[in-house]
Amino acid sequence: MFIQSSASSTMAKPTTESSGGSVSDTTARPRTAGRRHVDAPPGADHHRRVAKELVHLRDPQRVLITDWRHTGPDTFLLRAQWPTHSGSWAYDPRLLTQTIRQAGLTIAHAEYQVPLTHQTTLREFHYTVDPDFRVHPGEAPLFEVEVAIPGHGQTGRTARSLPMTMRIFREGVPVAGSQSDFGWISPAAYRRLRGEHLTVDWGNWPLPAPVDPASVGRAAASDVVLCPTGDPLRWLLRSDIANTHLLDHPVDHVPGLGLIEAAVQAAEATVRPGILHLTALDAEFERYVEFDTVCRIEAEPLRKGPDTVLVRVTGTQSGHTAFRSELTGTLR
Repeated sequence: MFIQSSASSTMAKPTTESSGGSVSDTTARPRTAGRRHVDAPPGADHHRRVAKELVHLRDPQRVLITDWRHTGPDTFLLRAQWPTHSGSWAYDPRLLTQTIRQAGLTIAHAEYQVPLTHQTTLREFHYTVDPDFRVHPGEAPLFEVEVAIPGHGQTGRTARSLPMTMRIFREGVPVAGSQSDFGWISPAAYRRLRGEHLTVDWGNWPLPAPVDPASVGRAAASDVVLCPTGDPLRWLLRSDIANTHLLDHPVDHVPGLGLIEAAVQAAEATVRPGILHLTALDAEFERYVEFDTVCRIEAEPLRKGPDTVLVRVTGTQSGHTAFRSELTGTLR
């Protein structure tokens, strides 16, 4: 049995969370055994989604997870529906990272008693993609996501950190895998940690002009997170609140997925005029990135051959490394 949450059935007792929207401490406890590949039952409605509060979003159209089930000790199976594909790339990396993020949040809140009022931290984020994975224009693919929490073993306690391993399938065929390390901080601890940076004048920070969207594989200027510096391998980070892929609601720092998107776009720009088909990403986060302070993005091509490219992308702010990443792919 798959669980489909809704704001009316799963999210009672609304309170306020800094990640946006109405939230609750109510959690679902599915306990039905399952299998890796599950055919949709007749009449299944994959236009439904889990409650947006469960994945820290305000716009329900951004929710990708449709349902989930418990399949064993610390293992779960979720389904995710992507929107209709219209881009020129083989797949949209933003949807893959959002799928991983939303799957992790769903399981953390619904299965491990992580309160929705806690702040999520992302220490490491890794994924691999099958080189042959493609989403064709006009397709709106449905995926199954296996989630395992290795070595967790806690019962009856709120988890503070959950390493998650995921395998993503399309029609029973594995197309991607992920390893990530999610953590959580209580509201009081987060206030102490962030101090004067806790409050942000939303959207009222410098927004320099973007690079050409086509140079980073994007269609709209609002989707571009890099601005030029005159050096083809160096940029400044830009955070446009019109970019609802990354900034669905006000937050006090640049989200981790925003930094991953900066790394992806930097790698895209580095391999031009080729088109990057991303097959692996490894990212580590060391510091929060503030909206109102310059963040510098630098790419270093490590390998560029006929079969594989490897690019290292680093972000620094106020003289300190904020994140490091390495991206691997093929050229089309």
